[in-house]
Amino acid sequence: MRLSLLMLAGAGLSGGAAAQAYPNRPVHLTVHNTPGSAPDVLARYVGSRLSESWGQSVVVDNRTGAAGVLAADALAKAAPDGYNLLVGGDGPITILPNLQKNLPYDARRDLLPVVPLGQIDFVLVAHPKTGLRSVADFVRAAKAQPGRLNYASAGNGSALQFAMELLKQRAGIFATHIPYRGGPLGLQDVMAGQVDLMFIAIGPALPHIRSGRVVALATSGEQRNALLPEVPTVAETYAGYRAGTWFGLFAPAGTPQAVLDPLASEVNRILSSPAARKELAAQGIETSRLSPQAFAQQVGQEYTRYAQIVKSAGIKAD
Repeated sequence: MRLSLLMLAGAGLSGGAAAQAYPNRPVHLTVHNTPGSAPDVLARYVGSRLSESWGQSVVVDNRTGAAGVLAADALAKAAPDGYNLLVGGDGPITILPNLQKNLPYDARRDLLPVVPLGQIDFVLVAHPKTGLRSVADFVRAAKAQPGRLNYASAGNGSALQFAMELLKQRAGIFATHIPYRGGPLGLQDVMAGQVDLMFIAIGPALPHIRSGRVVALATSGEQRNALLPEVPTVAETYAGYRAGTWFGLFAPAGTPQAVLDPLASEVNRILSSPAARKELAAQGIETSRLSPQAFAQQVGQEYTRYAQIVKSAGIKAD
């Protein structure tokens, strides 16, 4: 009995010591989107400030492909020690699991929500040569010549694709989907006139809207966005329409709570500062602050919401 108690005490001390020492080597923060995208901006912002706070390197890795499946699967199989984290969004966490039955990971079992990072609205943009200036213009053109117009997205199963598919379903139109390995890559081709239009995060699109390289047709939130107050929402044409995306920090299931709790607390501290809110808002990112438990509940609700949307809209994986 005495030996057992000593062993238990030792285990508790070693676990506490490990948590107190975290991190004692570089932390890898994987992003399933391309450089310059909203989650990449968040990852680099939070990563640099965690590095300053910890006095330890935070390495941001962009691992694109398969709409985030590669990055999410890599995290699911990583050691649950807090040194491998994912800046994950709704695509691989709550959308694709409702579209594809054979994912190599189980999002609800293998990926642990740690803390939310931010949420963003989209803007529907078109190349000027299309002549489109509003959602009504887009709908009329799509109905006049079904399939002539095409749109870019960040990949099959991405929130950008979902935003358009929801609009197509509401408007009763068809447009051809062209998936890219990230929203910024699709935006490049819209600006080049190779693709007609797309939903894209407001931050990356804003300078190109202002320069006239693309035309803003509508934003995707419930209310007009502060960065584009003159641009109407899709909901002003189709009541109840709402699209956008959120991003949060995820860890492999089994990561010790003694590591997760202080990590979430530090990230919340960073993002709740006035400087962080102002800097990220200028890029179209609205920060949020939730406990790990509240964030996990939010992710679960989003999973259910997308399951309902997939069923009602009849959306299929390409």
